Amino acid sequence: MQDRDLRTSLEAVGALQPAYEYSGELVDGRRRRPICAELGIRLDVRVCETLQEACSTLWALQHQTRAVELAKREGFTGVLELAQLCGTTPSAVAQLLKAAQPKKSHKRKIKEETSQLRASPRMLRRLVTLEPELYALAKAAAHELGHDSFPRLVRDALWKEVRDNVPGAPTHQPRRVQSPNGARRKAG
Repeated sequence: MQDRDLRTSLEAVGALQPAYEYSGELVDGRRRRPICAELGIRLDVRVCETLQEACSTLWALQHQTRAVELAKREGFTGVLELAQLCGTTPSAVAQLLKAAQPKKSHKRKIKEETSQLRASPRMLRRLVTLEPELYALAKAAAHELGHDSFPRLVRDALWKEVRDNVPGAPTHQPRRVQSPNGARRKAG
C-alpha cells in the first residue's frame, strides 16, 4: 500500500490496528505513525516486552521477513531459533530464507567460477609456475619453432596429445572463433 492510499484509508476509517514497539523502536506502524500524527488520529502503541513477543506478533501480522530480520539483528541466525522466536515451524522459516536469497543464473555461476582466471592476464603462466625450468624451455621452443606465443605452443601440443591418445577425440583441432577472455586485436 502506498502512502497516499494509506492516508486515504486512515482518513476514512481511522487506525484500526495498533502499532507495535520493541526496545524503544517501532517494529510495526512506522508509516502509520507520522500520517496519524499529521491527521490528528490517535494510534495505539503496544509495547512488546520480549523479542519472542515482537517476532511472533510480526509473523502473525504477515510481516514474516521483518520478523526474521529483527531476530537476526538480535543475533539469532539458526533456523530452529528463528522458528521458535517467530512462533512458527522451521520449514516455514527455511522456505522464507530460501526465497529471500538471490537466484543465481547459470551464466552468473560460470562467471563466478572463472573470475579468478580472468583476473590474471596470463592464465597459462599460473599452470607452470611450479616448474620455471619447463616454462623457460617451452618459451625457447616456441620461439625456435616460430610460434607467436607460448600459450599457442602449449595448446597445439595438448591437442596433439589428445588426438593421439584419446579414443573418439576429433582428428583436427577445432577452429577457435573467439578466445575465452573475449576478442583480442592483433597489434600490427
